Amino acid sequence: MAKVFRITFPKNENDSYLLNANHRITNMNKTLIGVIVGLMIATSAVYFIETSEELFEEQDMIKGPFFLIVAVAYIPVAIWAIRKKSTTPIVIALAGTVGLMALYAITRTEMAVVLGMEAGSIGHMGMVSKILQAGIVIGSVVTLVQSKKQSLLKSKQV
Repeated sequence: MAKVFRITFPKNENDSYLLNANHRITNMNKTLIGVIVGLMIATSAVYFIETSEELFEEQDMIKGPFFLIVAVAYIPVAIWAIRKKSTTPIVIALAGTVGLMALYAITRTEMAVVLGMEAGSIGHMGMVSKILQAGIVIGSVVTLVQSKKQSLLKSKQV
């Protein structure tokens, strides 16, 4: 089946700008989603390493399964973000990542007592995961802002 392409010419300079801006934003979103997915997979790998350390070396039956659940949870959201042209998986990744970062911050302060834990130290893998997660948060916010701009530009074109 042949594809039909419709070529339209802008009526004035502003229409031309809107057409070019929409194209650029769409390509930027695809690139950002790719970067976010890559960061999510890298974060998942870090959590798998943490799982093995906690379960097999430390034999911690609370942190180990928690890290395993987090590692596994990033994967379907990353696949969902690639397959769907929707901001829903990006919002879920953003909310989950911010929640994990907040939980990490709480467990590293005196607030850990509220959770029935001792305040932990900041390890190398923890720092790596937080750097990756900061990238996920920043990329998600930029993607959502760009997506909002794109929808506003489309509504102005109509």
